[in-house]
Amino acid sequence: MSVASGLQFAIEIHPPGWMFPAGKSWIGGWLFAGRDRLVTDLRAWIDGRAFLAIHGLPKPALDPQLLGRAGPPYAGFVLLLEPHRGASLLRLEYRDTTGGWTEFFRTPIRAAEDAPGCPPPRPLAATLADAVPALLKLHAQRLGQPLDGLADEIVSATLATPLDSLPVPPFQGALEEPKETGWLRYGRLSVNGWLAHRTARITRITALADAVQESTLRSGLPRPDIAELFPDLPRVAQSEFRGHVDLPATHSAPALVKVFAELDNGEKHLAFAQRFTPRVIAGADSPLPPFSRRTFARAAWALLRSARRHGLPRGSAGELLAALRHAWAAYRAEAPAPVRHRSVPGAPAPSGATPRPLRALVATHNLNFEGAPWFIFELARYLAAQPGASVRVISPQDGPMRDVFERAGMPVEVVDVSSALTAETPAAFHSALARAFRPDWSQIDLLVANTMVAFWAVLAARAAGKPSLLYVHESSPVRRFFRPLLPAPLFPLVEDAFRAATHVVFTADSSRLVFDYLNARDHFRLLPSWVDAARVDAFATAHVAADLRRKHGLDPRAVLLVNIGSVCERKGQHIYVRTAELLRDELRHTYPDRPVQFVMVGARPGPYLDILRSEVELHGLDNVVFLPETGEIFDFYLLADVFVCTSFEESFPRVLLESAAFARPIVSTNVNGIAEMLGADEAWLTPPGDRYRLAEAIKLALAAHFAGDRTKAARARESVLRRYRQDASLPGHLALAQRAAAGD
Repeated sequence: MSVASGLQFAIEIHPPGWMFPAGKSWIGGWLFAGRDRLVTDLRAWIDGRAFLAIHGLPKPALDPQLLGRAGPPYAGFVLLLEPHRGASLLRLEYRDTTGGWTEFFRTPIRAAEDAPGCPPPRPLAATLADAVPALLKLHAQRLGQPLDGLADEIVSATLATPLDSLPVPPFQGALEEPKETGWLRYGRLSVNGWLAHRTARITRITALADAVQESTLRSGLPRPDIAELFPDLPRVAQSEFRGHVDLPATHSAPALVKVFAELDNGEKHLAFAQRFTPRVIAGADSPLPPFSRRTFARAAWALLRSARRHGLPRGSAGELLAALRHAWAAYRAEAPAPVRHRSVPGAPAPSGATPRPLRALVATHNLNFEGAPWFIFELARYLAAQPGASVRVISPQDGPMRDVFERAGMPVEVVDVSSALTAETPAAFHSALARAFRPDWSQIDLLVANTMVAFWAVLAARAAGKPSLLYVHESSPVRRFFRPLLPAPLFPLVEDAFRAATHVVFTADSSRLVFDYLNARDHFRLLPSWVDAARVDAFATAHVAADLRRKHGLDPRAVLLVNIGSVCERKGQHIYVRTAELLRDELRHTYPDRPVQFVMVGARPGPYLDILRSEVELHGLDNVVFLPETGEIFDFYLLADVFVCTSFEESFPRVLLESAAFARPIVSTNVNGIAEMLGADEAWLTPPGDRYRLAEAIKLALAAHFAGDRTKAARARESVLRRYRQDASLPGHLALAQRAAAGD
């Protein structure tokens, strides 16, 4: 065992005298990098060959001693090595959360004379198409670090031999997801398969994809197809497991997922280990740097230099050229354009002329009780209140906001544009849209489209020769956002709508930057959002929090952590539930006389809600409450003790504006426009997808709550009301609408 700078390790399994016989040999041991440093990967080098370990394995007699508690993180690791004839040096390295590798052990070795010779490595050309974008992302992620060093990380990863693991009898099963590629949605990796044991009963199955966030999977689910294949295998008919594990999008590749099975005799076994390449299909991703031929060329040359340093053959000139062309095409298609507009105009100056009455058609993507429909409702109501003005509303989806609009005097029509949105070609889209959407354009001065999902309305307005405003609340690039929603040939039409709109309006500059490459006519505008402070204060004066708790069936004694927003993956309620699990016992111990409850307002039927409810049931979480979507949202600001936002993506969320106006203490992810709204002295801010950081922020907010410290809440209210009062913001939106309608 060695101890240095908090690092402790032991190599417990190895060939005697480090003399390796021909064939494969196991090395095993444990590594503890210290309580403030996590091991995220481990590998061995035999001369110039790399071998990846299965790391993070439980050491029941050791983990509690090292950590002062049971893991994870777990300290154990194993490697399966096959030294080549003439091998002379073995080195072990670990990687930590910074992404850097650190050597912690080296020893001379010998290999048997009849060991196989050193296998030739794959040429760089075989991996270059993937290596270039991987290096470009790493370069964007770690600005300031030398490109050659980053290239060495990428090349050494391509050299490494992965170690996977399948069930060992008496276990039998298959891991069906992930395989070589693992798809991430908002920090979650799907894990599923089936597993049975011939002599014992499996009581629990867990999975781990990073160092610390171990998740319990649902197990014992029906699997009739496997029962037909293995009729003699006990309990195989109820052998399916499925669930999700957390994995940051910035996790280095290849990642490792481990699945553990616990038996009725108390033993915990590794059932599966699978190396995979993470691919983000939704949520935060490591971005490519802005498009630049020079940056691409520098990355390619850095990889070529690294290949030379590692003794890696390049491949033929033709193979290299083909790989570079493939990498270039992917980079050109996916890299964001360089930022052209460092700043954009806000509201126009008032014109001297008296504006004519405005006739507006508002197209919103749906009529649910969500932030974007409420935003456009308040804007539409303000436009309609102007002298002689009229506002009508259209939406492809009906919902409870329809009644809200109509009670305010704005008629609503539901239009079916599904035939256009499922068209396979732009020509078919335009033809289908012309048939499905035929308003009387002679009665319309201005089209106002709400969210980029309503892009179709902007294109219809252009075809009719009418001006339009496109309000964008999204912060995800067009092609990634619409990948699950539209046929790929329609993606350019969404981008065309950005160019076609008279003005594209953002309330957050971070969102505007995502789409800056589409600002072809300097027609983007940045206008502040708003909060109705007078309405907030009137509501707070007229209502009592205890009465509202009784109204909604909430414990009047409990400390309520309230999360408001449609229950969906983007809002990150799965992280909220896992934080509730993480904190349950600690909060009971810290505050024995006051239950702390995690309340989610915005539950809507669907698979995601079913998953959340299953996790709550699985872990026996009596501190989690789900409440449906509601139009009485002010009730929940007033009855909350702490407001919590767990979103992975937000542009400029009104729930934070309103919770600040109600002077609620705020815990929030620090994503997109939230950083423009609130600072660290006004809220407890955390990165998205990290339940441990979220838990720490919640504990700090609770400590302030119990101490009667309202400092951050007061600062947030003062800041929000100073910058985003309704009576100061809405006139700017009106002026832009009037100027656009007038053709100015």
